[in-house]
Amino acid sequence: MPDGPSLPDRSSLTGRSSLLDRPQERRVSEWAAARCDEIAGDVARGGLWRFTEVVADVLYPGVGVAVAAAQRATKWGPELVGLTDERGSDVKIGLVGSEQLGLWTIFRTRLGQSDPGPRPAWCTDLPIGPVGAEGVRRESTIISGIEDAKPADVAGLLLSPPTAAAGTRLLARVDVRLRSGVLAVDAGDGRWQRRMYFTVVFPPSRGNTHHERYRVVCPACGGRRLAQLRGFDVCSDCGWLAHQT
Repeated sequence: MPDGPSLPDRSSLTGRSSLLDRPQERRVSEWAAARCDEIAGDVARGGLWRFTEVVADVLYPGVGVAVAAAQRATKWGPELVGLTDERGSDVKIGLVGSEQLGLWTIFRTRLGQSDPGPRPAWCTDLPIGPVGAEGVRRESTIISGIEDAKPADVAGLLLSPPTAAAGTRLLARVDVRLRSGVLAVDAGDGRWQRRMYFTVVFPPSRGNTHHERYRVVCPACGGRRLAQLRGFDVCSDCGWLAHQT
């Protein structure tokens, strides 16, 4: 039998170029290619770290003295380490903190509202409403903090960037017992979007090793990108976390 009329090539109907012309598809592609500091740098070094400094002494009694001293030090500021940089990952895992202090906040963020598993065990899915006002007290079980943020600072975390005039805000909430929590963004519409999971790490015995990367197999995912810092190891692929003894 003679060949029938040929069907159009499927790629010509839903070609890559047309997908990249769609704003959301282009945003997903840009997100995967970006580094942690491009996505979360302003929020992590800003609101999340300021919140960490405030709650650190409740999470780890006694560390507040060292944090206060560091705040007074000249030209001191938190370092940001992107563990998934240059790998085209749609899940970004990073750290912000101080190797000198040994105090770090590890965070995980994924573009969009959903963050399907598997997630690291330290990802604590706390509710983000109602806001409440517990204050920073040693008897607190959950501590929340809210601050205004510039639209440009939170834009990297959102699928649709807010307008330049939007009243954007950050909400950080941590479970004191677990030392883990969530960070949410209000893009100016009054609705909180959960954008980060985080945990605060301050190992009591940090040893004398320095921040190095070893190609050691992660026991959780089998990845070979285990970042070893003073006092703890964290997997650059899945976020598995273990305190050194």
